[in-house]
Amino acid sequence: MKDPVLREVVQNALDTIADEVGVFAARSAYSPFVNQSGEIATAIFDPQGRLVAQTKRGLAHACAVRIGQRELLKDWPLEAMEDGDAFVFNDHFRGGIHPTDVMVFRPVFHQGRVAFIYGAMMIVSDLGGLSAAGLPANATECFHEGLIIPAVRLYKAGQPNHDVVAMIEANSRTPRRVMGDIRALVAGGNMAAVRMLELIEKYGCENLLAIINELMDRSEKLTRQGIERIPDGTYQGSYIVEEDGIVPDKSYRVRARITIEGGDIKFDFSGSDPQARGAVNASYSQSLSGIIFALLCFLDPEIPMNEGFFRPISVELPLGSIVNPRYPAACNIRIGTVQAIVDSIIQAFAPVFPDRVQAPGGTPHSLLAAGRHPRTGDMWAFLDPHFGPCGARSTRDGVDCMPDPLFAGQSAYGRNIENYELEFPLRYERFQVWRDSGGPGKWRGGCGLLKEVTFLAENDLTVRAVDRCRIPPQGLAGGKPGKGGGWIINRGRPDEWNPPPKQTNIRVPAGTMVTQLVSGGGGYGDPFQRPPELVARDVQEGFVSIEAAARDYGVVIDRTGGEVDLEATRRLRGR
Repeated sequence: MKDPVLREVVQNALDTIADEVGVFAARSAYSPFVNQSGEIATAIFDPQGRLVAQTKRGLAHACAVRIGQRELLKDWPLEAMEDGDAFVFNDHFRGGIHPTDVMVFRPVFHQGRVAFIYGAMMIVSDLGGLSAAGLPANATECFHEGLIIPAVRLYKAGQPNHDVVAMIEANSRTPRRVMGDIRALVAGGNMAAVRMLELIEKYGCENLLAIINELMDRSEKLTRQGIERIPDGTYQGSYIVEEDGIVPDKSYRVRARITIEGGDIKFDFSGSDPQARGAVNASYSQSLSGIIFALLCFLDPEIPMNEGFFRPISVELPLGSIVNPRYPAACNIRIGTVQAIVDSIIQAFAPVFPDRVQAPGGTPHSLLAAGRHPRTGDMWAFLDPHFGPCGARSTRDGVDCMPDPLFAGQSAYGRNIENYELEFPLRYERFQVWRDSGGPGKWRGGCGLLKEVTFLAENDLTVRAVDRCRIPPQGLAGGKPGKGGGWIINRGRPDEWNPPPKQTNIRVPAGTMVTQLVSGGGGYGDPFQRPPELVARDVQEGFVSIEAAARDYGVVIDRTGGEVDLEATRRLRGR
């Protein structure tokens, strides 16, 4: 079977199914964080457990689903499954991320046998733990982060397992909402079964699997061709994670050693520091996701993501390190370490790909709260993260207030503020670009975000800035660091104070206002080489102040018209 047109048609059909069922599941979720942002990863696997297709968004979650599905098959072999089964799973030592990120798997039967397996993951509203949404900033073990669910059958032949449902509900602050989220994942599996059976009916099961084998071989070939364009040799890079929220002033270094031999590539992180006591550790699946994302930055981004893509890649992530911790390590703040993996690989490849270099960007700041609603008395759990912006690229500015696609994909975790105000006892006061936060450079780092929320009810507040506040995102090639972010409680009031970047369960009264400052990305190149007209544009659009234009870029902006004073700029830069 060597029909390239049919092969491309099937490839697009599989990719579309993965995306469609992901959108369907996300829109069915009860949590506004999910149903408005589409924060979900879905994938299709063949009976051998090989990845067939996955969503383009949320690569960090998609890598977890791939490994989690293999672990599922160890506990539930194909012959133990029934049509209509659905399995729930969240163990981050067996492919997961942390307890609140839940995986659901559903076998797709054809003629009495498992023909394919659907897998999906999304963050659910709450599964217990020390703080709302199972994301305590100061966790030291996985038990602080929520209920750990082994691979158990949630539905048997289409009927719910009420014992498992009762267990999950009993361990959540928001039982109705958490089961609504998990059932949405199951609903996505039901749609995936319909769509995959339609493909089987159209092409025949054996023929479809044969085409899928060809697609995997093609992905492998394209991946090897991309790797072969990188000169053989060994490349090294590193990046620092600033702290774990537990041990004061202790940082952790991630070290990458990359070896290219023809069409094969090996990533070795054996030089990385031992695992942290706090929750900045990255489980195996998450470290792998950072590696895969960084590699994709230097390959053809259109290579289909299936099992063939992974064949040329070998990975060494030593057990007991920050990039692969031992049980029962906490991992809910792993994104700082994953981003350090990405930046260390980009640094390693910078001499080979000078046109694809990007300065480090910001990392997520998550605001969490839990309490009782003043009208109904019901428990509520609030999660509002915002991911850090991109650093400057070697040929253009970073993207302001927008994250790398590793975590948020196409959705960028966008949410409707008015809906949040309807759902929770709070009011958004401000949501804007944080001026002067982008690192100065010939190419400016992306600006971070300034967000303010007033809580209208007493609650337990958790502030969770993942990384890059005390050691802000660094600049490259003469570029300057972005501005490190953080938190301000009751800004401008007599009781104003700054909590540390990571603080769990601060009891605050109604009327408390929290200001979230998301770190800006690092700059690239000498700021004095930035064209004055670009600095003027940044001033006019609110990204850079007039004072910073003169201080950081040597550009004098007329306060009346907002135009560049060329003579004053020449004198200032000359000094």
